Amino acid sequence: MTLSLASLGRAAGVFRGRGAIVTLAAIAISAIVVLAALGIVDRRTADDRLTAQAIASALGTAQAIFDRDRQLLNRMTDAEAAGLSDGSALPTVGPGLRAVALFDPAGAPLASASIGLDDRALVLLGGAVARAVAFHAGVSPLVVPAIDDGGGTTLAALVQPWIGTDGFRGGIAVVAFDRARLSVLDRLTAGRAEIITADGKPLFASETSAAAAGGRLEAIPGAPLLLRYRPPLNNSARMLRAAAPFALIAFLAMAAALAMAIVLIRRDRAARREIERRTAVERELRDKLKTTAAAAERTDKTNRTKSRFLAQVTHELRTPLNAILGFSETIRQQMFGPVTNTRYLEYAGLIHDAGSHLLSLINDLLDDARIDAGRMEIAPIRVSAAAVGRSALDLVELLAAERKVTLTATGFNTCPDLNVDPRAIKQVLVNLLSNAIKYTPAGGRIEMRFAARPEGGAAIEVADTGTGMSAEDVLYAFEPFGRTGADQTRRQPGTGLGLSLARSLVRLHAGDLTLASRLDAGTTATITLPASAAFGTNGAAAPTTKTEGEKAAARAA
Repeated sequence: MTLSLASLGRAAGVFRGRGAIVTLAAIAISAIVVLAALGIVDRRTADDRLTAQAIASALGTAQAIFDRDRQLLNRMTDAEAAGLSDGSALPTVGPGLRAVALFDPAGAPLASASIGLDDRALVLLGGAVARAVAFHAGVSPLVVPAIDDGGGTTLAALVQPWIGTDGFRGGIAVVAFDRARLSVLDRLTAGRAEIITADGKPLFASETSAAAAGGRLEAIPGAPLLLRYRPPLNNSARMLRAAAPFALIAFLAMAAALAMAIVLIRRDRAARREIERRTAVERELRDKLKTTAAAAERTDKTNRTKSRFLAQVTHELRTPLNAILGFSETIRQQMFGPVTNTRYLEYAGLIHDAGSHLLSLINDLLDDARIDAGRMEIAPIRVSAAAVGRSALDLVELLAAERKVTLTATGFNTCPDLNVDPRAIKQVLVNLLSNAIKYTPAGGRIEMRFAARPEGGAAIEVADTGTGMSAEDVLYAFEPFGRTGADQTRRQPGTGLGLSLARSLVRLHAGDLTLASRLDAGTTATITLPASAAFGTNGAAAPTTKTEGEKAAARAA
């Protein structure tokens, strides 16, 4: 349907005949606009006065809060700089604070008093504090935002380094607090104020942070922070929106006839554009579906090729490796007569050890490929904790003796029988024990502990007194081929697949493997098995649907 020029002319004549009505409507609209403008000016003045009062009150409260924290820092740093305290007499953790602590320049905890913070949270806090002090050298006090306490709560910290009696930086004093310490600002400003850092980042992230970007900024005296305040929605704007419909009624009535014609024309054009758009979308979806199907087919083909390649490599590498191991063992044992030159015996032993290590690496790569492809299966059977633990100890006792490391095992009698794949759990334990032996110096101690879990299941811990790892290295250690950056770690043999494989094998039993470690304080690896992987006092366990033939096939694989 279209509108002719004659029809538009007739409509214009009607509008001219009603000129008086149009004039009155224009006068009414002008009066409404003038009244609304006067109300806006008056309301804006009142809102500005209330906003200034709210900001002044919030600034005074925030300054008082940070003045108290700064006084705590001054007392700690003055005592440490003068050598009058060894860090044992820290201030009491007051209301709203989570911790007061002393760290050395590298971020290692020296002394602390905290509420609800564990050692891991203190280590993460120390690392963040040390990096902030190094990056903002000379700034004091310094604010460090957005630190997770390990329980889902975000912490911020007021930081102040001190100079020791030797003239070098002696350490860092820290006062850590959470969002509750600033809750009084929410009550004073109805949630319209928040504290941000000098670079504009919220000290504590909140749902209103994005909406707050555009409020008024005020510096907090004595602290490297800003107060951002969002004034309430202007009442004059609400008044204008309420009056706008009345002012627009006259204008809309006069424009209704012309608008109707425009709407009809545009509706027809919009319908044609919608048909064209849907056609283009359907064509694009068909093209994307075709591309996705081709990519999936290529991926499938690549996976099949990789599986065939791994099978061939297994045969081609294992066969000569077994021959190398057999011949080197024959020479080392002098089965066909004595070897006159002892150096040959030594070389034969080295060949055998290198071949065994290479075979172990090949097996690790193959196991990782099976797990990645979802083809690794387990065959759980009932086995005692003592049998699993001792079979693993038998394989590493000689290596521990060579490294002069003491191995102990406890908890066999208190741990229930396990419903696990013995080969898989044994491989996990051997990997954990081998890693512990590698990174434990001579004279160190490794303990393997078995225990029943109160909620059902079992827990196995392998704890050593070795070099340990930083918090960042613990997170990286479970990545495939992940090896930490320490020089000692790089010098140790291996591919970095041991922990990744161990965790995958434990998770096949519906359990988990975790690490707890600190630099120069040893490492504890904990295997947690659920109730389905352990027998209770009545000998019951979760049923398995695998047949004995499937179990044998899985063990053979």
